[in-house]
Amino acid sequence: MEDLPISHCYLTYDEVLTKAQKIQPHFAADLTQFASFDPWFTPAVNTQLLSGIYSGQKDFSENNLMDEIRRLTNLLDLKLADARHCYEKLTYYVNKGLENIASDCEPFGFADFQKARCSVKRMIPLLNQALVAISNEGNELRLLDAGMPHGLANEMTDIAGELTATHEELKILKKQHLIVTRERIDLFNSMWDTLSKICEDAKIIFANDPTRLAIYELFDMENTDVSQDEPMQLK
Repeated sequence: MEDLPISHCYLTYDEVLTKAQKIQPHFAADLTQFASFDPWFTPAVNTQLLSGIYSGQKDFSENNLMDEIRRLTNLLDLKLADARHCYEKLTYYVNKGLENIASDCEPFGFADFQKARCSVKRMIPLLNQALVAISNEGNELRLLDAGMPHGLANEMTDIAGELTATHEELKILKKQHLIVTRERIDLFNSMWDTLSKICEDAKIIFANDPTRLAIYELFDMENTDVSQDEPMQLK
C-alpha cells in the first residue's frame, strides 16, 4: 500500500486550522504590505487560504468514517464469537459421531481452529471447509445420528456469509479512510506552508510593530481565541 504524505509540522490538524482562522483576516487586511514586500503574495493566496479554512471546518468525513469503522469492527467481533461458538458445537458432534477417528475428522479443519478463532480471514475459509465436510452424505448422517441439530449447517452458512460481507465492507471503508486521510494531510500541509511563509515574512515586514508581530506568531497557540476573528474575503 502506498505511503501517506508526510506532515510538514508537529501541530495537529485542528491547531493549524485554528491558527489559520486567527491569521487569515489580518493577512487579508495587510495584503498590500505583504505584496509590496514579495509579489508572491497575491489575492489568490488569500483565497486559497480561505478555501482551506472553509474545507477544514466542513470536513467531518474522517470522523464519520471512523465511527462506521468502529461499528463494523465491533460487529465483526460479535460475529466471530458466534462463529467460534458454532464451530465448537460442530466439533462436539464430529467427535461424537465420527468417534474421534483422525482421518474422518481432518476434513473439518480441526487443526486450523486455534489460529482461526481470533481471525476473521482464517475463520471464513474454515467455516466453508467445515460446511463442505458436513455436506458429505456419509458424514451428515453420522452427525445427525449423534444429535447434531438439522439447522446447525444453515446457522454456520449464515455466519460465514455475514462475516464475509461485513469484512468486505470494512475493507472498503478502510480504503476510503486512507483516501480521506491523504486529502486531509494535503490540505493541512498546504495551509501550513502558506502560514509559514506569511509568518516568516511578517517578521521583516512588521519588525517595528510588536502588535502585528504577535498576530503573526505561528507557534504561539496559547490563549488563541478565534471567536473575534471572522474570515475575511477580499472584495
